[in-house]
Amino acid sequence: MEFFRGVICLATGDFTVLAEYEVDDDLSLLLARGEGIPRLGIYNLNNEKKKYVPLSWIEDPSRTLKIKTGRTTKEYRMDVIMEGVASLIADSAEALSLNSLAWRGVQLLGDLIHIPKTARSDADLGMIADSKRDTLWYVYTPKRGKWRVRPCFASTEVERNIFASALEEGKPWPSPALSIENGTMPFTMRNVSLVREISLANPERWREFMLPVAKAMLLGFSDWSSGGEHLFGDALWKYLPRPNYRADDTVSAIASVGKAFVSKIIAYLRLWPLLAKVNSEHVSDSTKTLAERGMKKRERFDIVVPNLGDRQFRVTRLVDEVSSAVAFGISPSTRLPGEQDRIVTFTGEDWETSLDACALGGEPDPQYACNSVLAAIETKDWYTRLVECLTWTPGRDGEEE
Repeated sequence: MEFFRGVICLATGDFTVLAEYEVDDDLSLLLARGEGIPRLGIYNLNNEKKKYVPLSWIEDPSRTLKIKTGRTTKEYRMDVIMEGVASLIADSAEALSLNSLAWRGVQLLGDLIHIPKTARSDADLGMIADSKRDTLWYVYTPKRGKWRVRPCFASTEVERNIFASALEEGKPWPSPALSIENGTMPFTMRNVSLVREISLANPERWREFMLPVAKAMLLGFSDWSSGGEHLFGDALWKYLPRPNYRADDTVSAIASVGKAFVSKIIAYLRLWPLLAKVNSEHVSDSTKTLAERGMKKRERFDIVVPNLGDRQFRVTRLVDEVSSAVAFGISPSTRLPGEQDRIVTFTGEDWETSLDACALGGEPDPQYACNSVLAAIETKDWYTRLVECLTWTPGRDGEEE
């Protein structure tokens, strides 16, 4: 089951062709740009018709391209298309100022993912809306007393060692938090010394993923905007060329159109240490399979995935009463041809860690934690694919030019 199978969006308007790659006598690929993100042009050389789609179209490796050649239809596998796309990106990088803008994007992404959410009273701490849970830092800002910052992510050993000397006990949470002076709360935590320290100590988590993501957003890969749009990518093209691209009001404007994107990235970063240990599999019937494994149902609820046209999925959380392992069975309410259920399994300890990371110091919310787990897994899959797309080389599948 693929939650993030992208929606094809046909582009209209005027485009400037930046690069062209001739696949064969029947097909040529173009990279073109008007305003906002570039588009991949599919040019049928027989009838001279062009179709423009976002580069997110290539994210599905099982996709094939079919074009009419006279009375027949010719089919191209995605690895053939990827060959051309890799060439197009390389040939147009200078025209797009891709590298310099991507490094600006890295800085901006660092600002976005570390924007904190705040609670001004004890009542706010007890009633946390889902929209406020999409943060890595939760800040308690009472009128009197110290302001406190709580990390809201599963930490690694190296991060726990840093926290041990930087965080301290005190209200309002039972776990240690960072104290800051009243009135000096930054718009983003990115440049706070503690955040810089953990970023340097664990670059694989906090820094290395940003450059591929920034390039992908500028090129038009999925940013999880609704309706097949690419609002976040378009916003980057609007603001990154400006000298004040990291001003608070600019970051706020970009964050407002990139809520879905930032939410998914935060879910991935929040649970990053756990993702390598999650077991994910596809089966024909998740409920039957998990019952056969002796797992007992704890709750059942529905989730809606906007990126699939607001498709609905039924989620069942089950527990192995012997090992304490936790499993999620995910079934589409309306099944597409060939679509299977998905099973995601955690150890009991990792599930408790996920609950705590998603709770922001409040009451654990299993449904929100489940959504966050699924978003993290799918974001990891998406990231793996986009890195593959951005680093594609000739002969990838053992074929020669």
